[in-house]
Amino acid sequence: MAEDTLNMDGGHLFYQVSGEGDPVVLIHGNFNDHHIWNEQADSFAAHYKLVRYDLRGYGLSSTPNTSFSNIEDLKTLIDFLKLRNVTLVGSSMGGGIATDFTLTYPHLVKNLILVAPSINGIPYPKMMMWQGTKNFINLRLKGRKKAIDSFIANPYWQYFFPSARKKEARTKLINNVSNPNNFCRFSPSLSVAVKPYAFHRLHEINIPTLIIISDQDHSFNKKSAETLHKNIKSSSKIILEDCGHLPFIEASNEFNQAVLDFLSKCPLN
Repeated sequence: MAEDTLNMDGGHLFYQVSGEGDPVVLIHGNFNDHHIWNEQADSFAAHYKLVRYDLRGYGLSSTPNTSFSNIEDLKTLIDFLKLRNVTLVGSSMGGGIATDFTLTYPHLVKNLILVAPSINGIPYPKMMMWQGTKNFINLRLKGRKKAIDSFIANPYWQYFFPSARKKEARTKLINNVSNPNNFCRFSPSLSVAVKPYAFHRLHEINIPTLIIISDQDHSFNKKSAETLHKNIKSSSKIILEDCGHLPFIEASNEFNQAVLDFLSKCPLN
């Protein structure tokens, strides 16, 4: 496994590369970093060239203090690693990034796998926005550690976490979320949105797309998954049972097999 940091205008990205073959890039979501994909790393790297990285403002990547684009960050990384015909796997916010990247640079993306993804152009529910704002308020009032503890204990966010009976999966996720580098390091307003919004352009995506959602995820995320499935003609959707927002942690074997099966059926280059 090779790992390094890629310097770019205004900061740097941490990344890891393992395995050989067609490239698969994993994009984490909010409150996480590249370690959230630990249960996928060996399985995917046995068949593909696997790239994991920390989004700007997360993990070992730099903290933004000016406007930036997650799409252009990913383009810089893909160009630096000389990747083509890429499969993008995005979780939650990372799914939104994968979708926006595909619409912006369609010639670079071969397959798309979206896990409980967001869609730019569909506003989050007001309660979700308020609870997200509370994370920043708690950070200012209580400090980072107590704010993280409040986030984990908040009943609203329990769809995000595995249930207590899934002790191993819950511990893995809580450990990742508890990393202070993954919690509210910058104002979300610094992340520049791609326009026109993806919601109005989903019909433009014509590559094989797999949408993965869980039966116990937030209703908003379930509706977003269905919106993607209805508007991307070449898409398929699977529902993983007895899981919350991050099924690749809660049902890692089932998730990994679903991804590998999907990719094995996709057209060769």
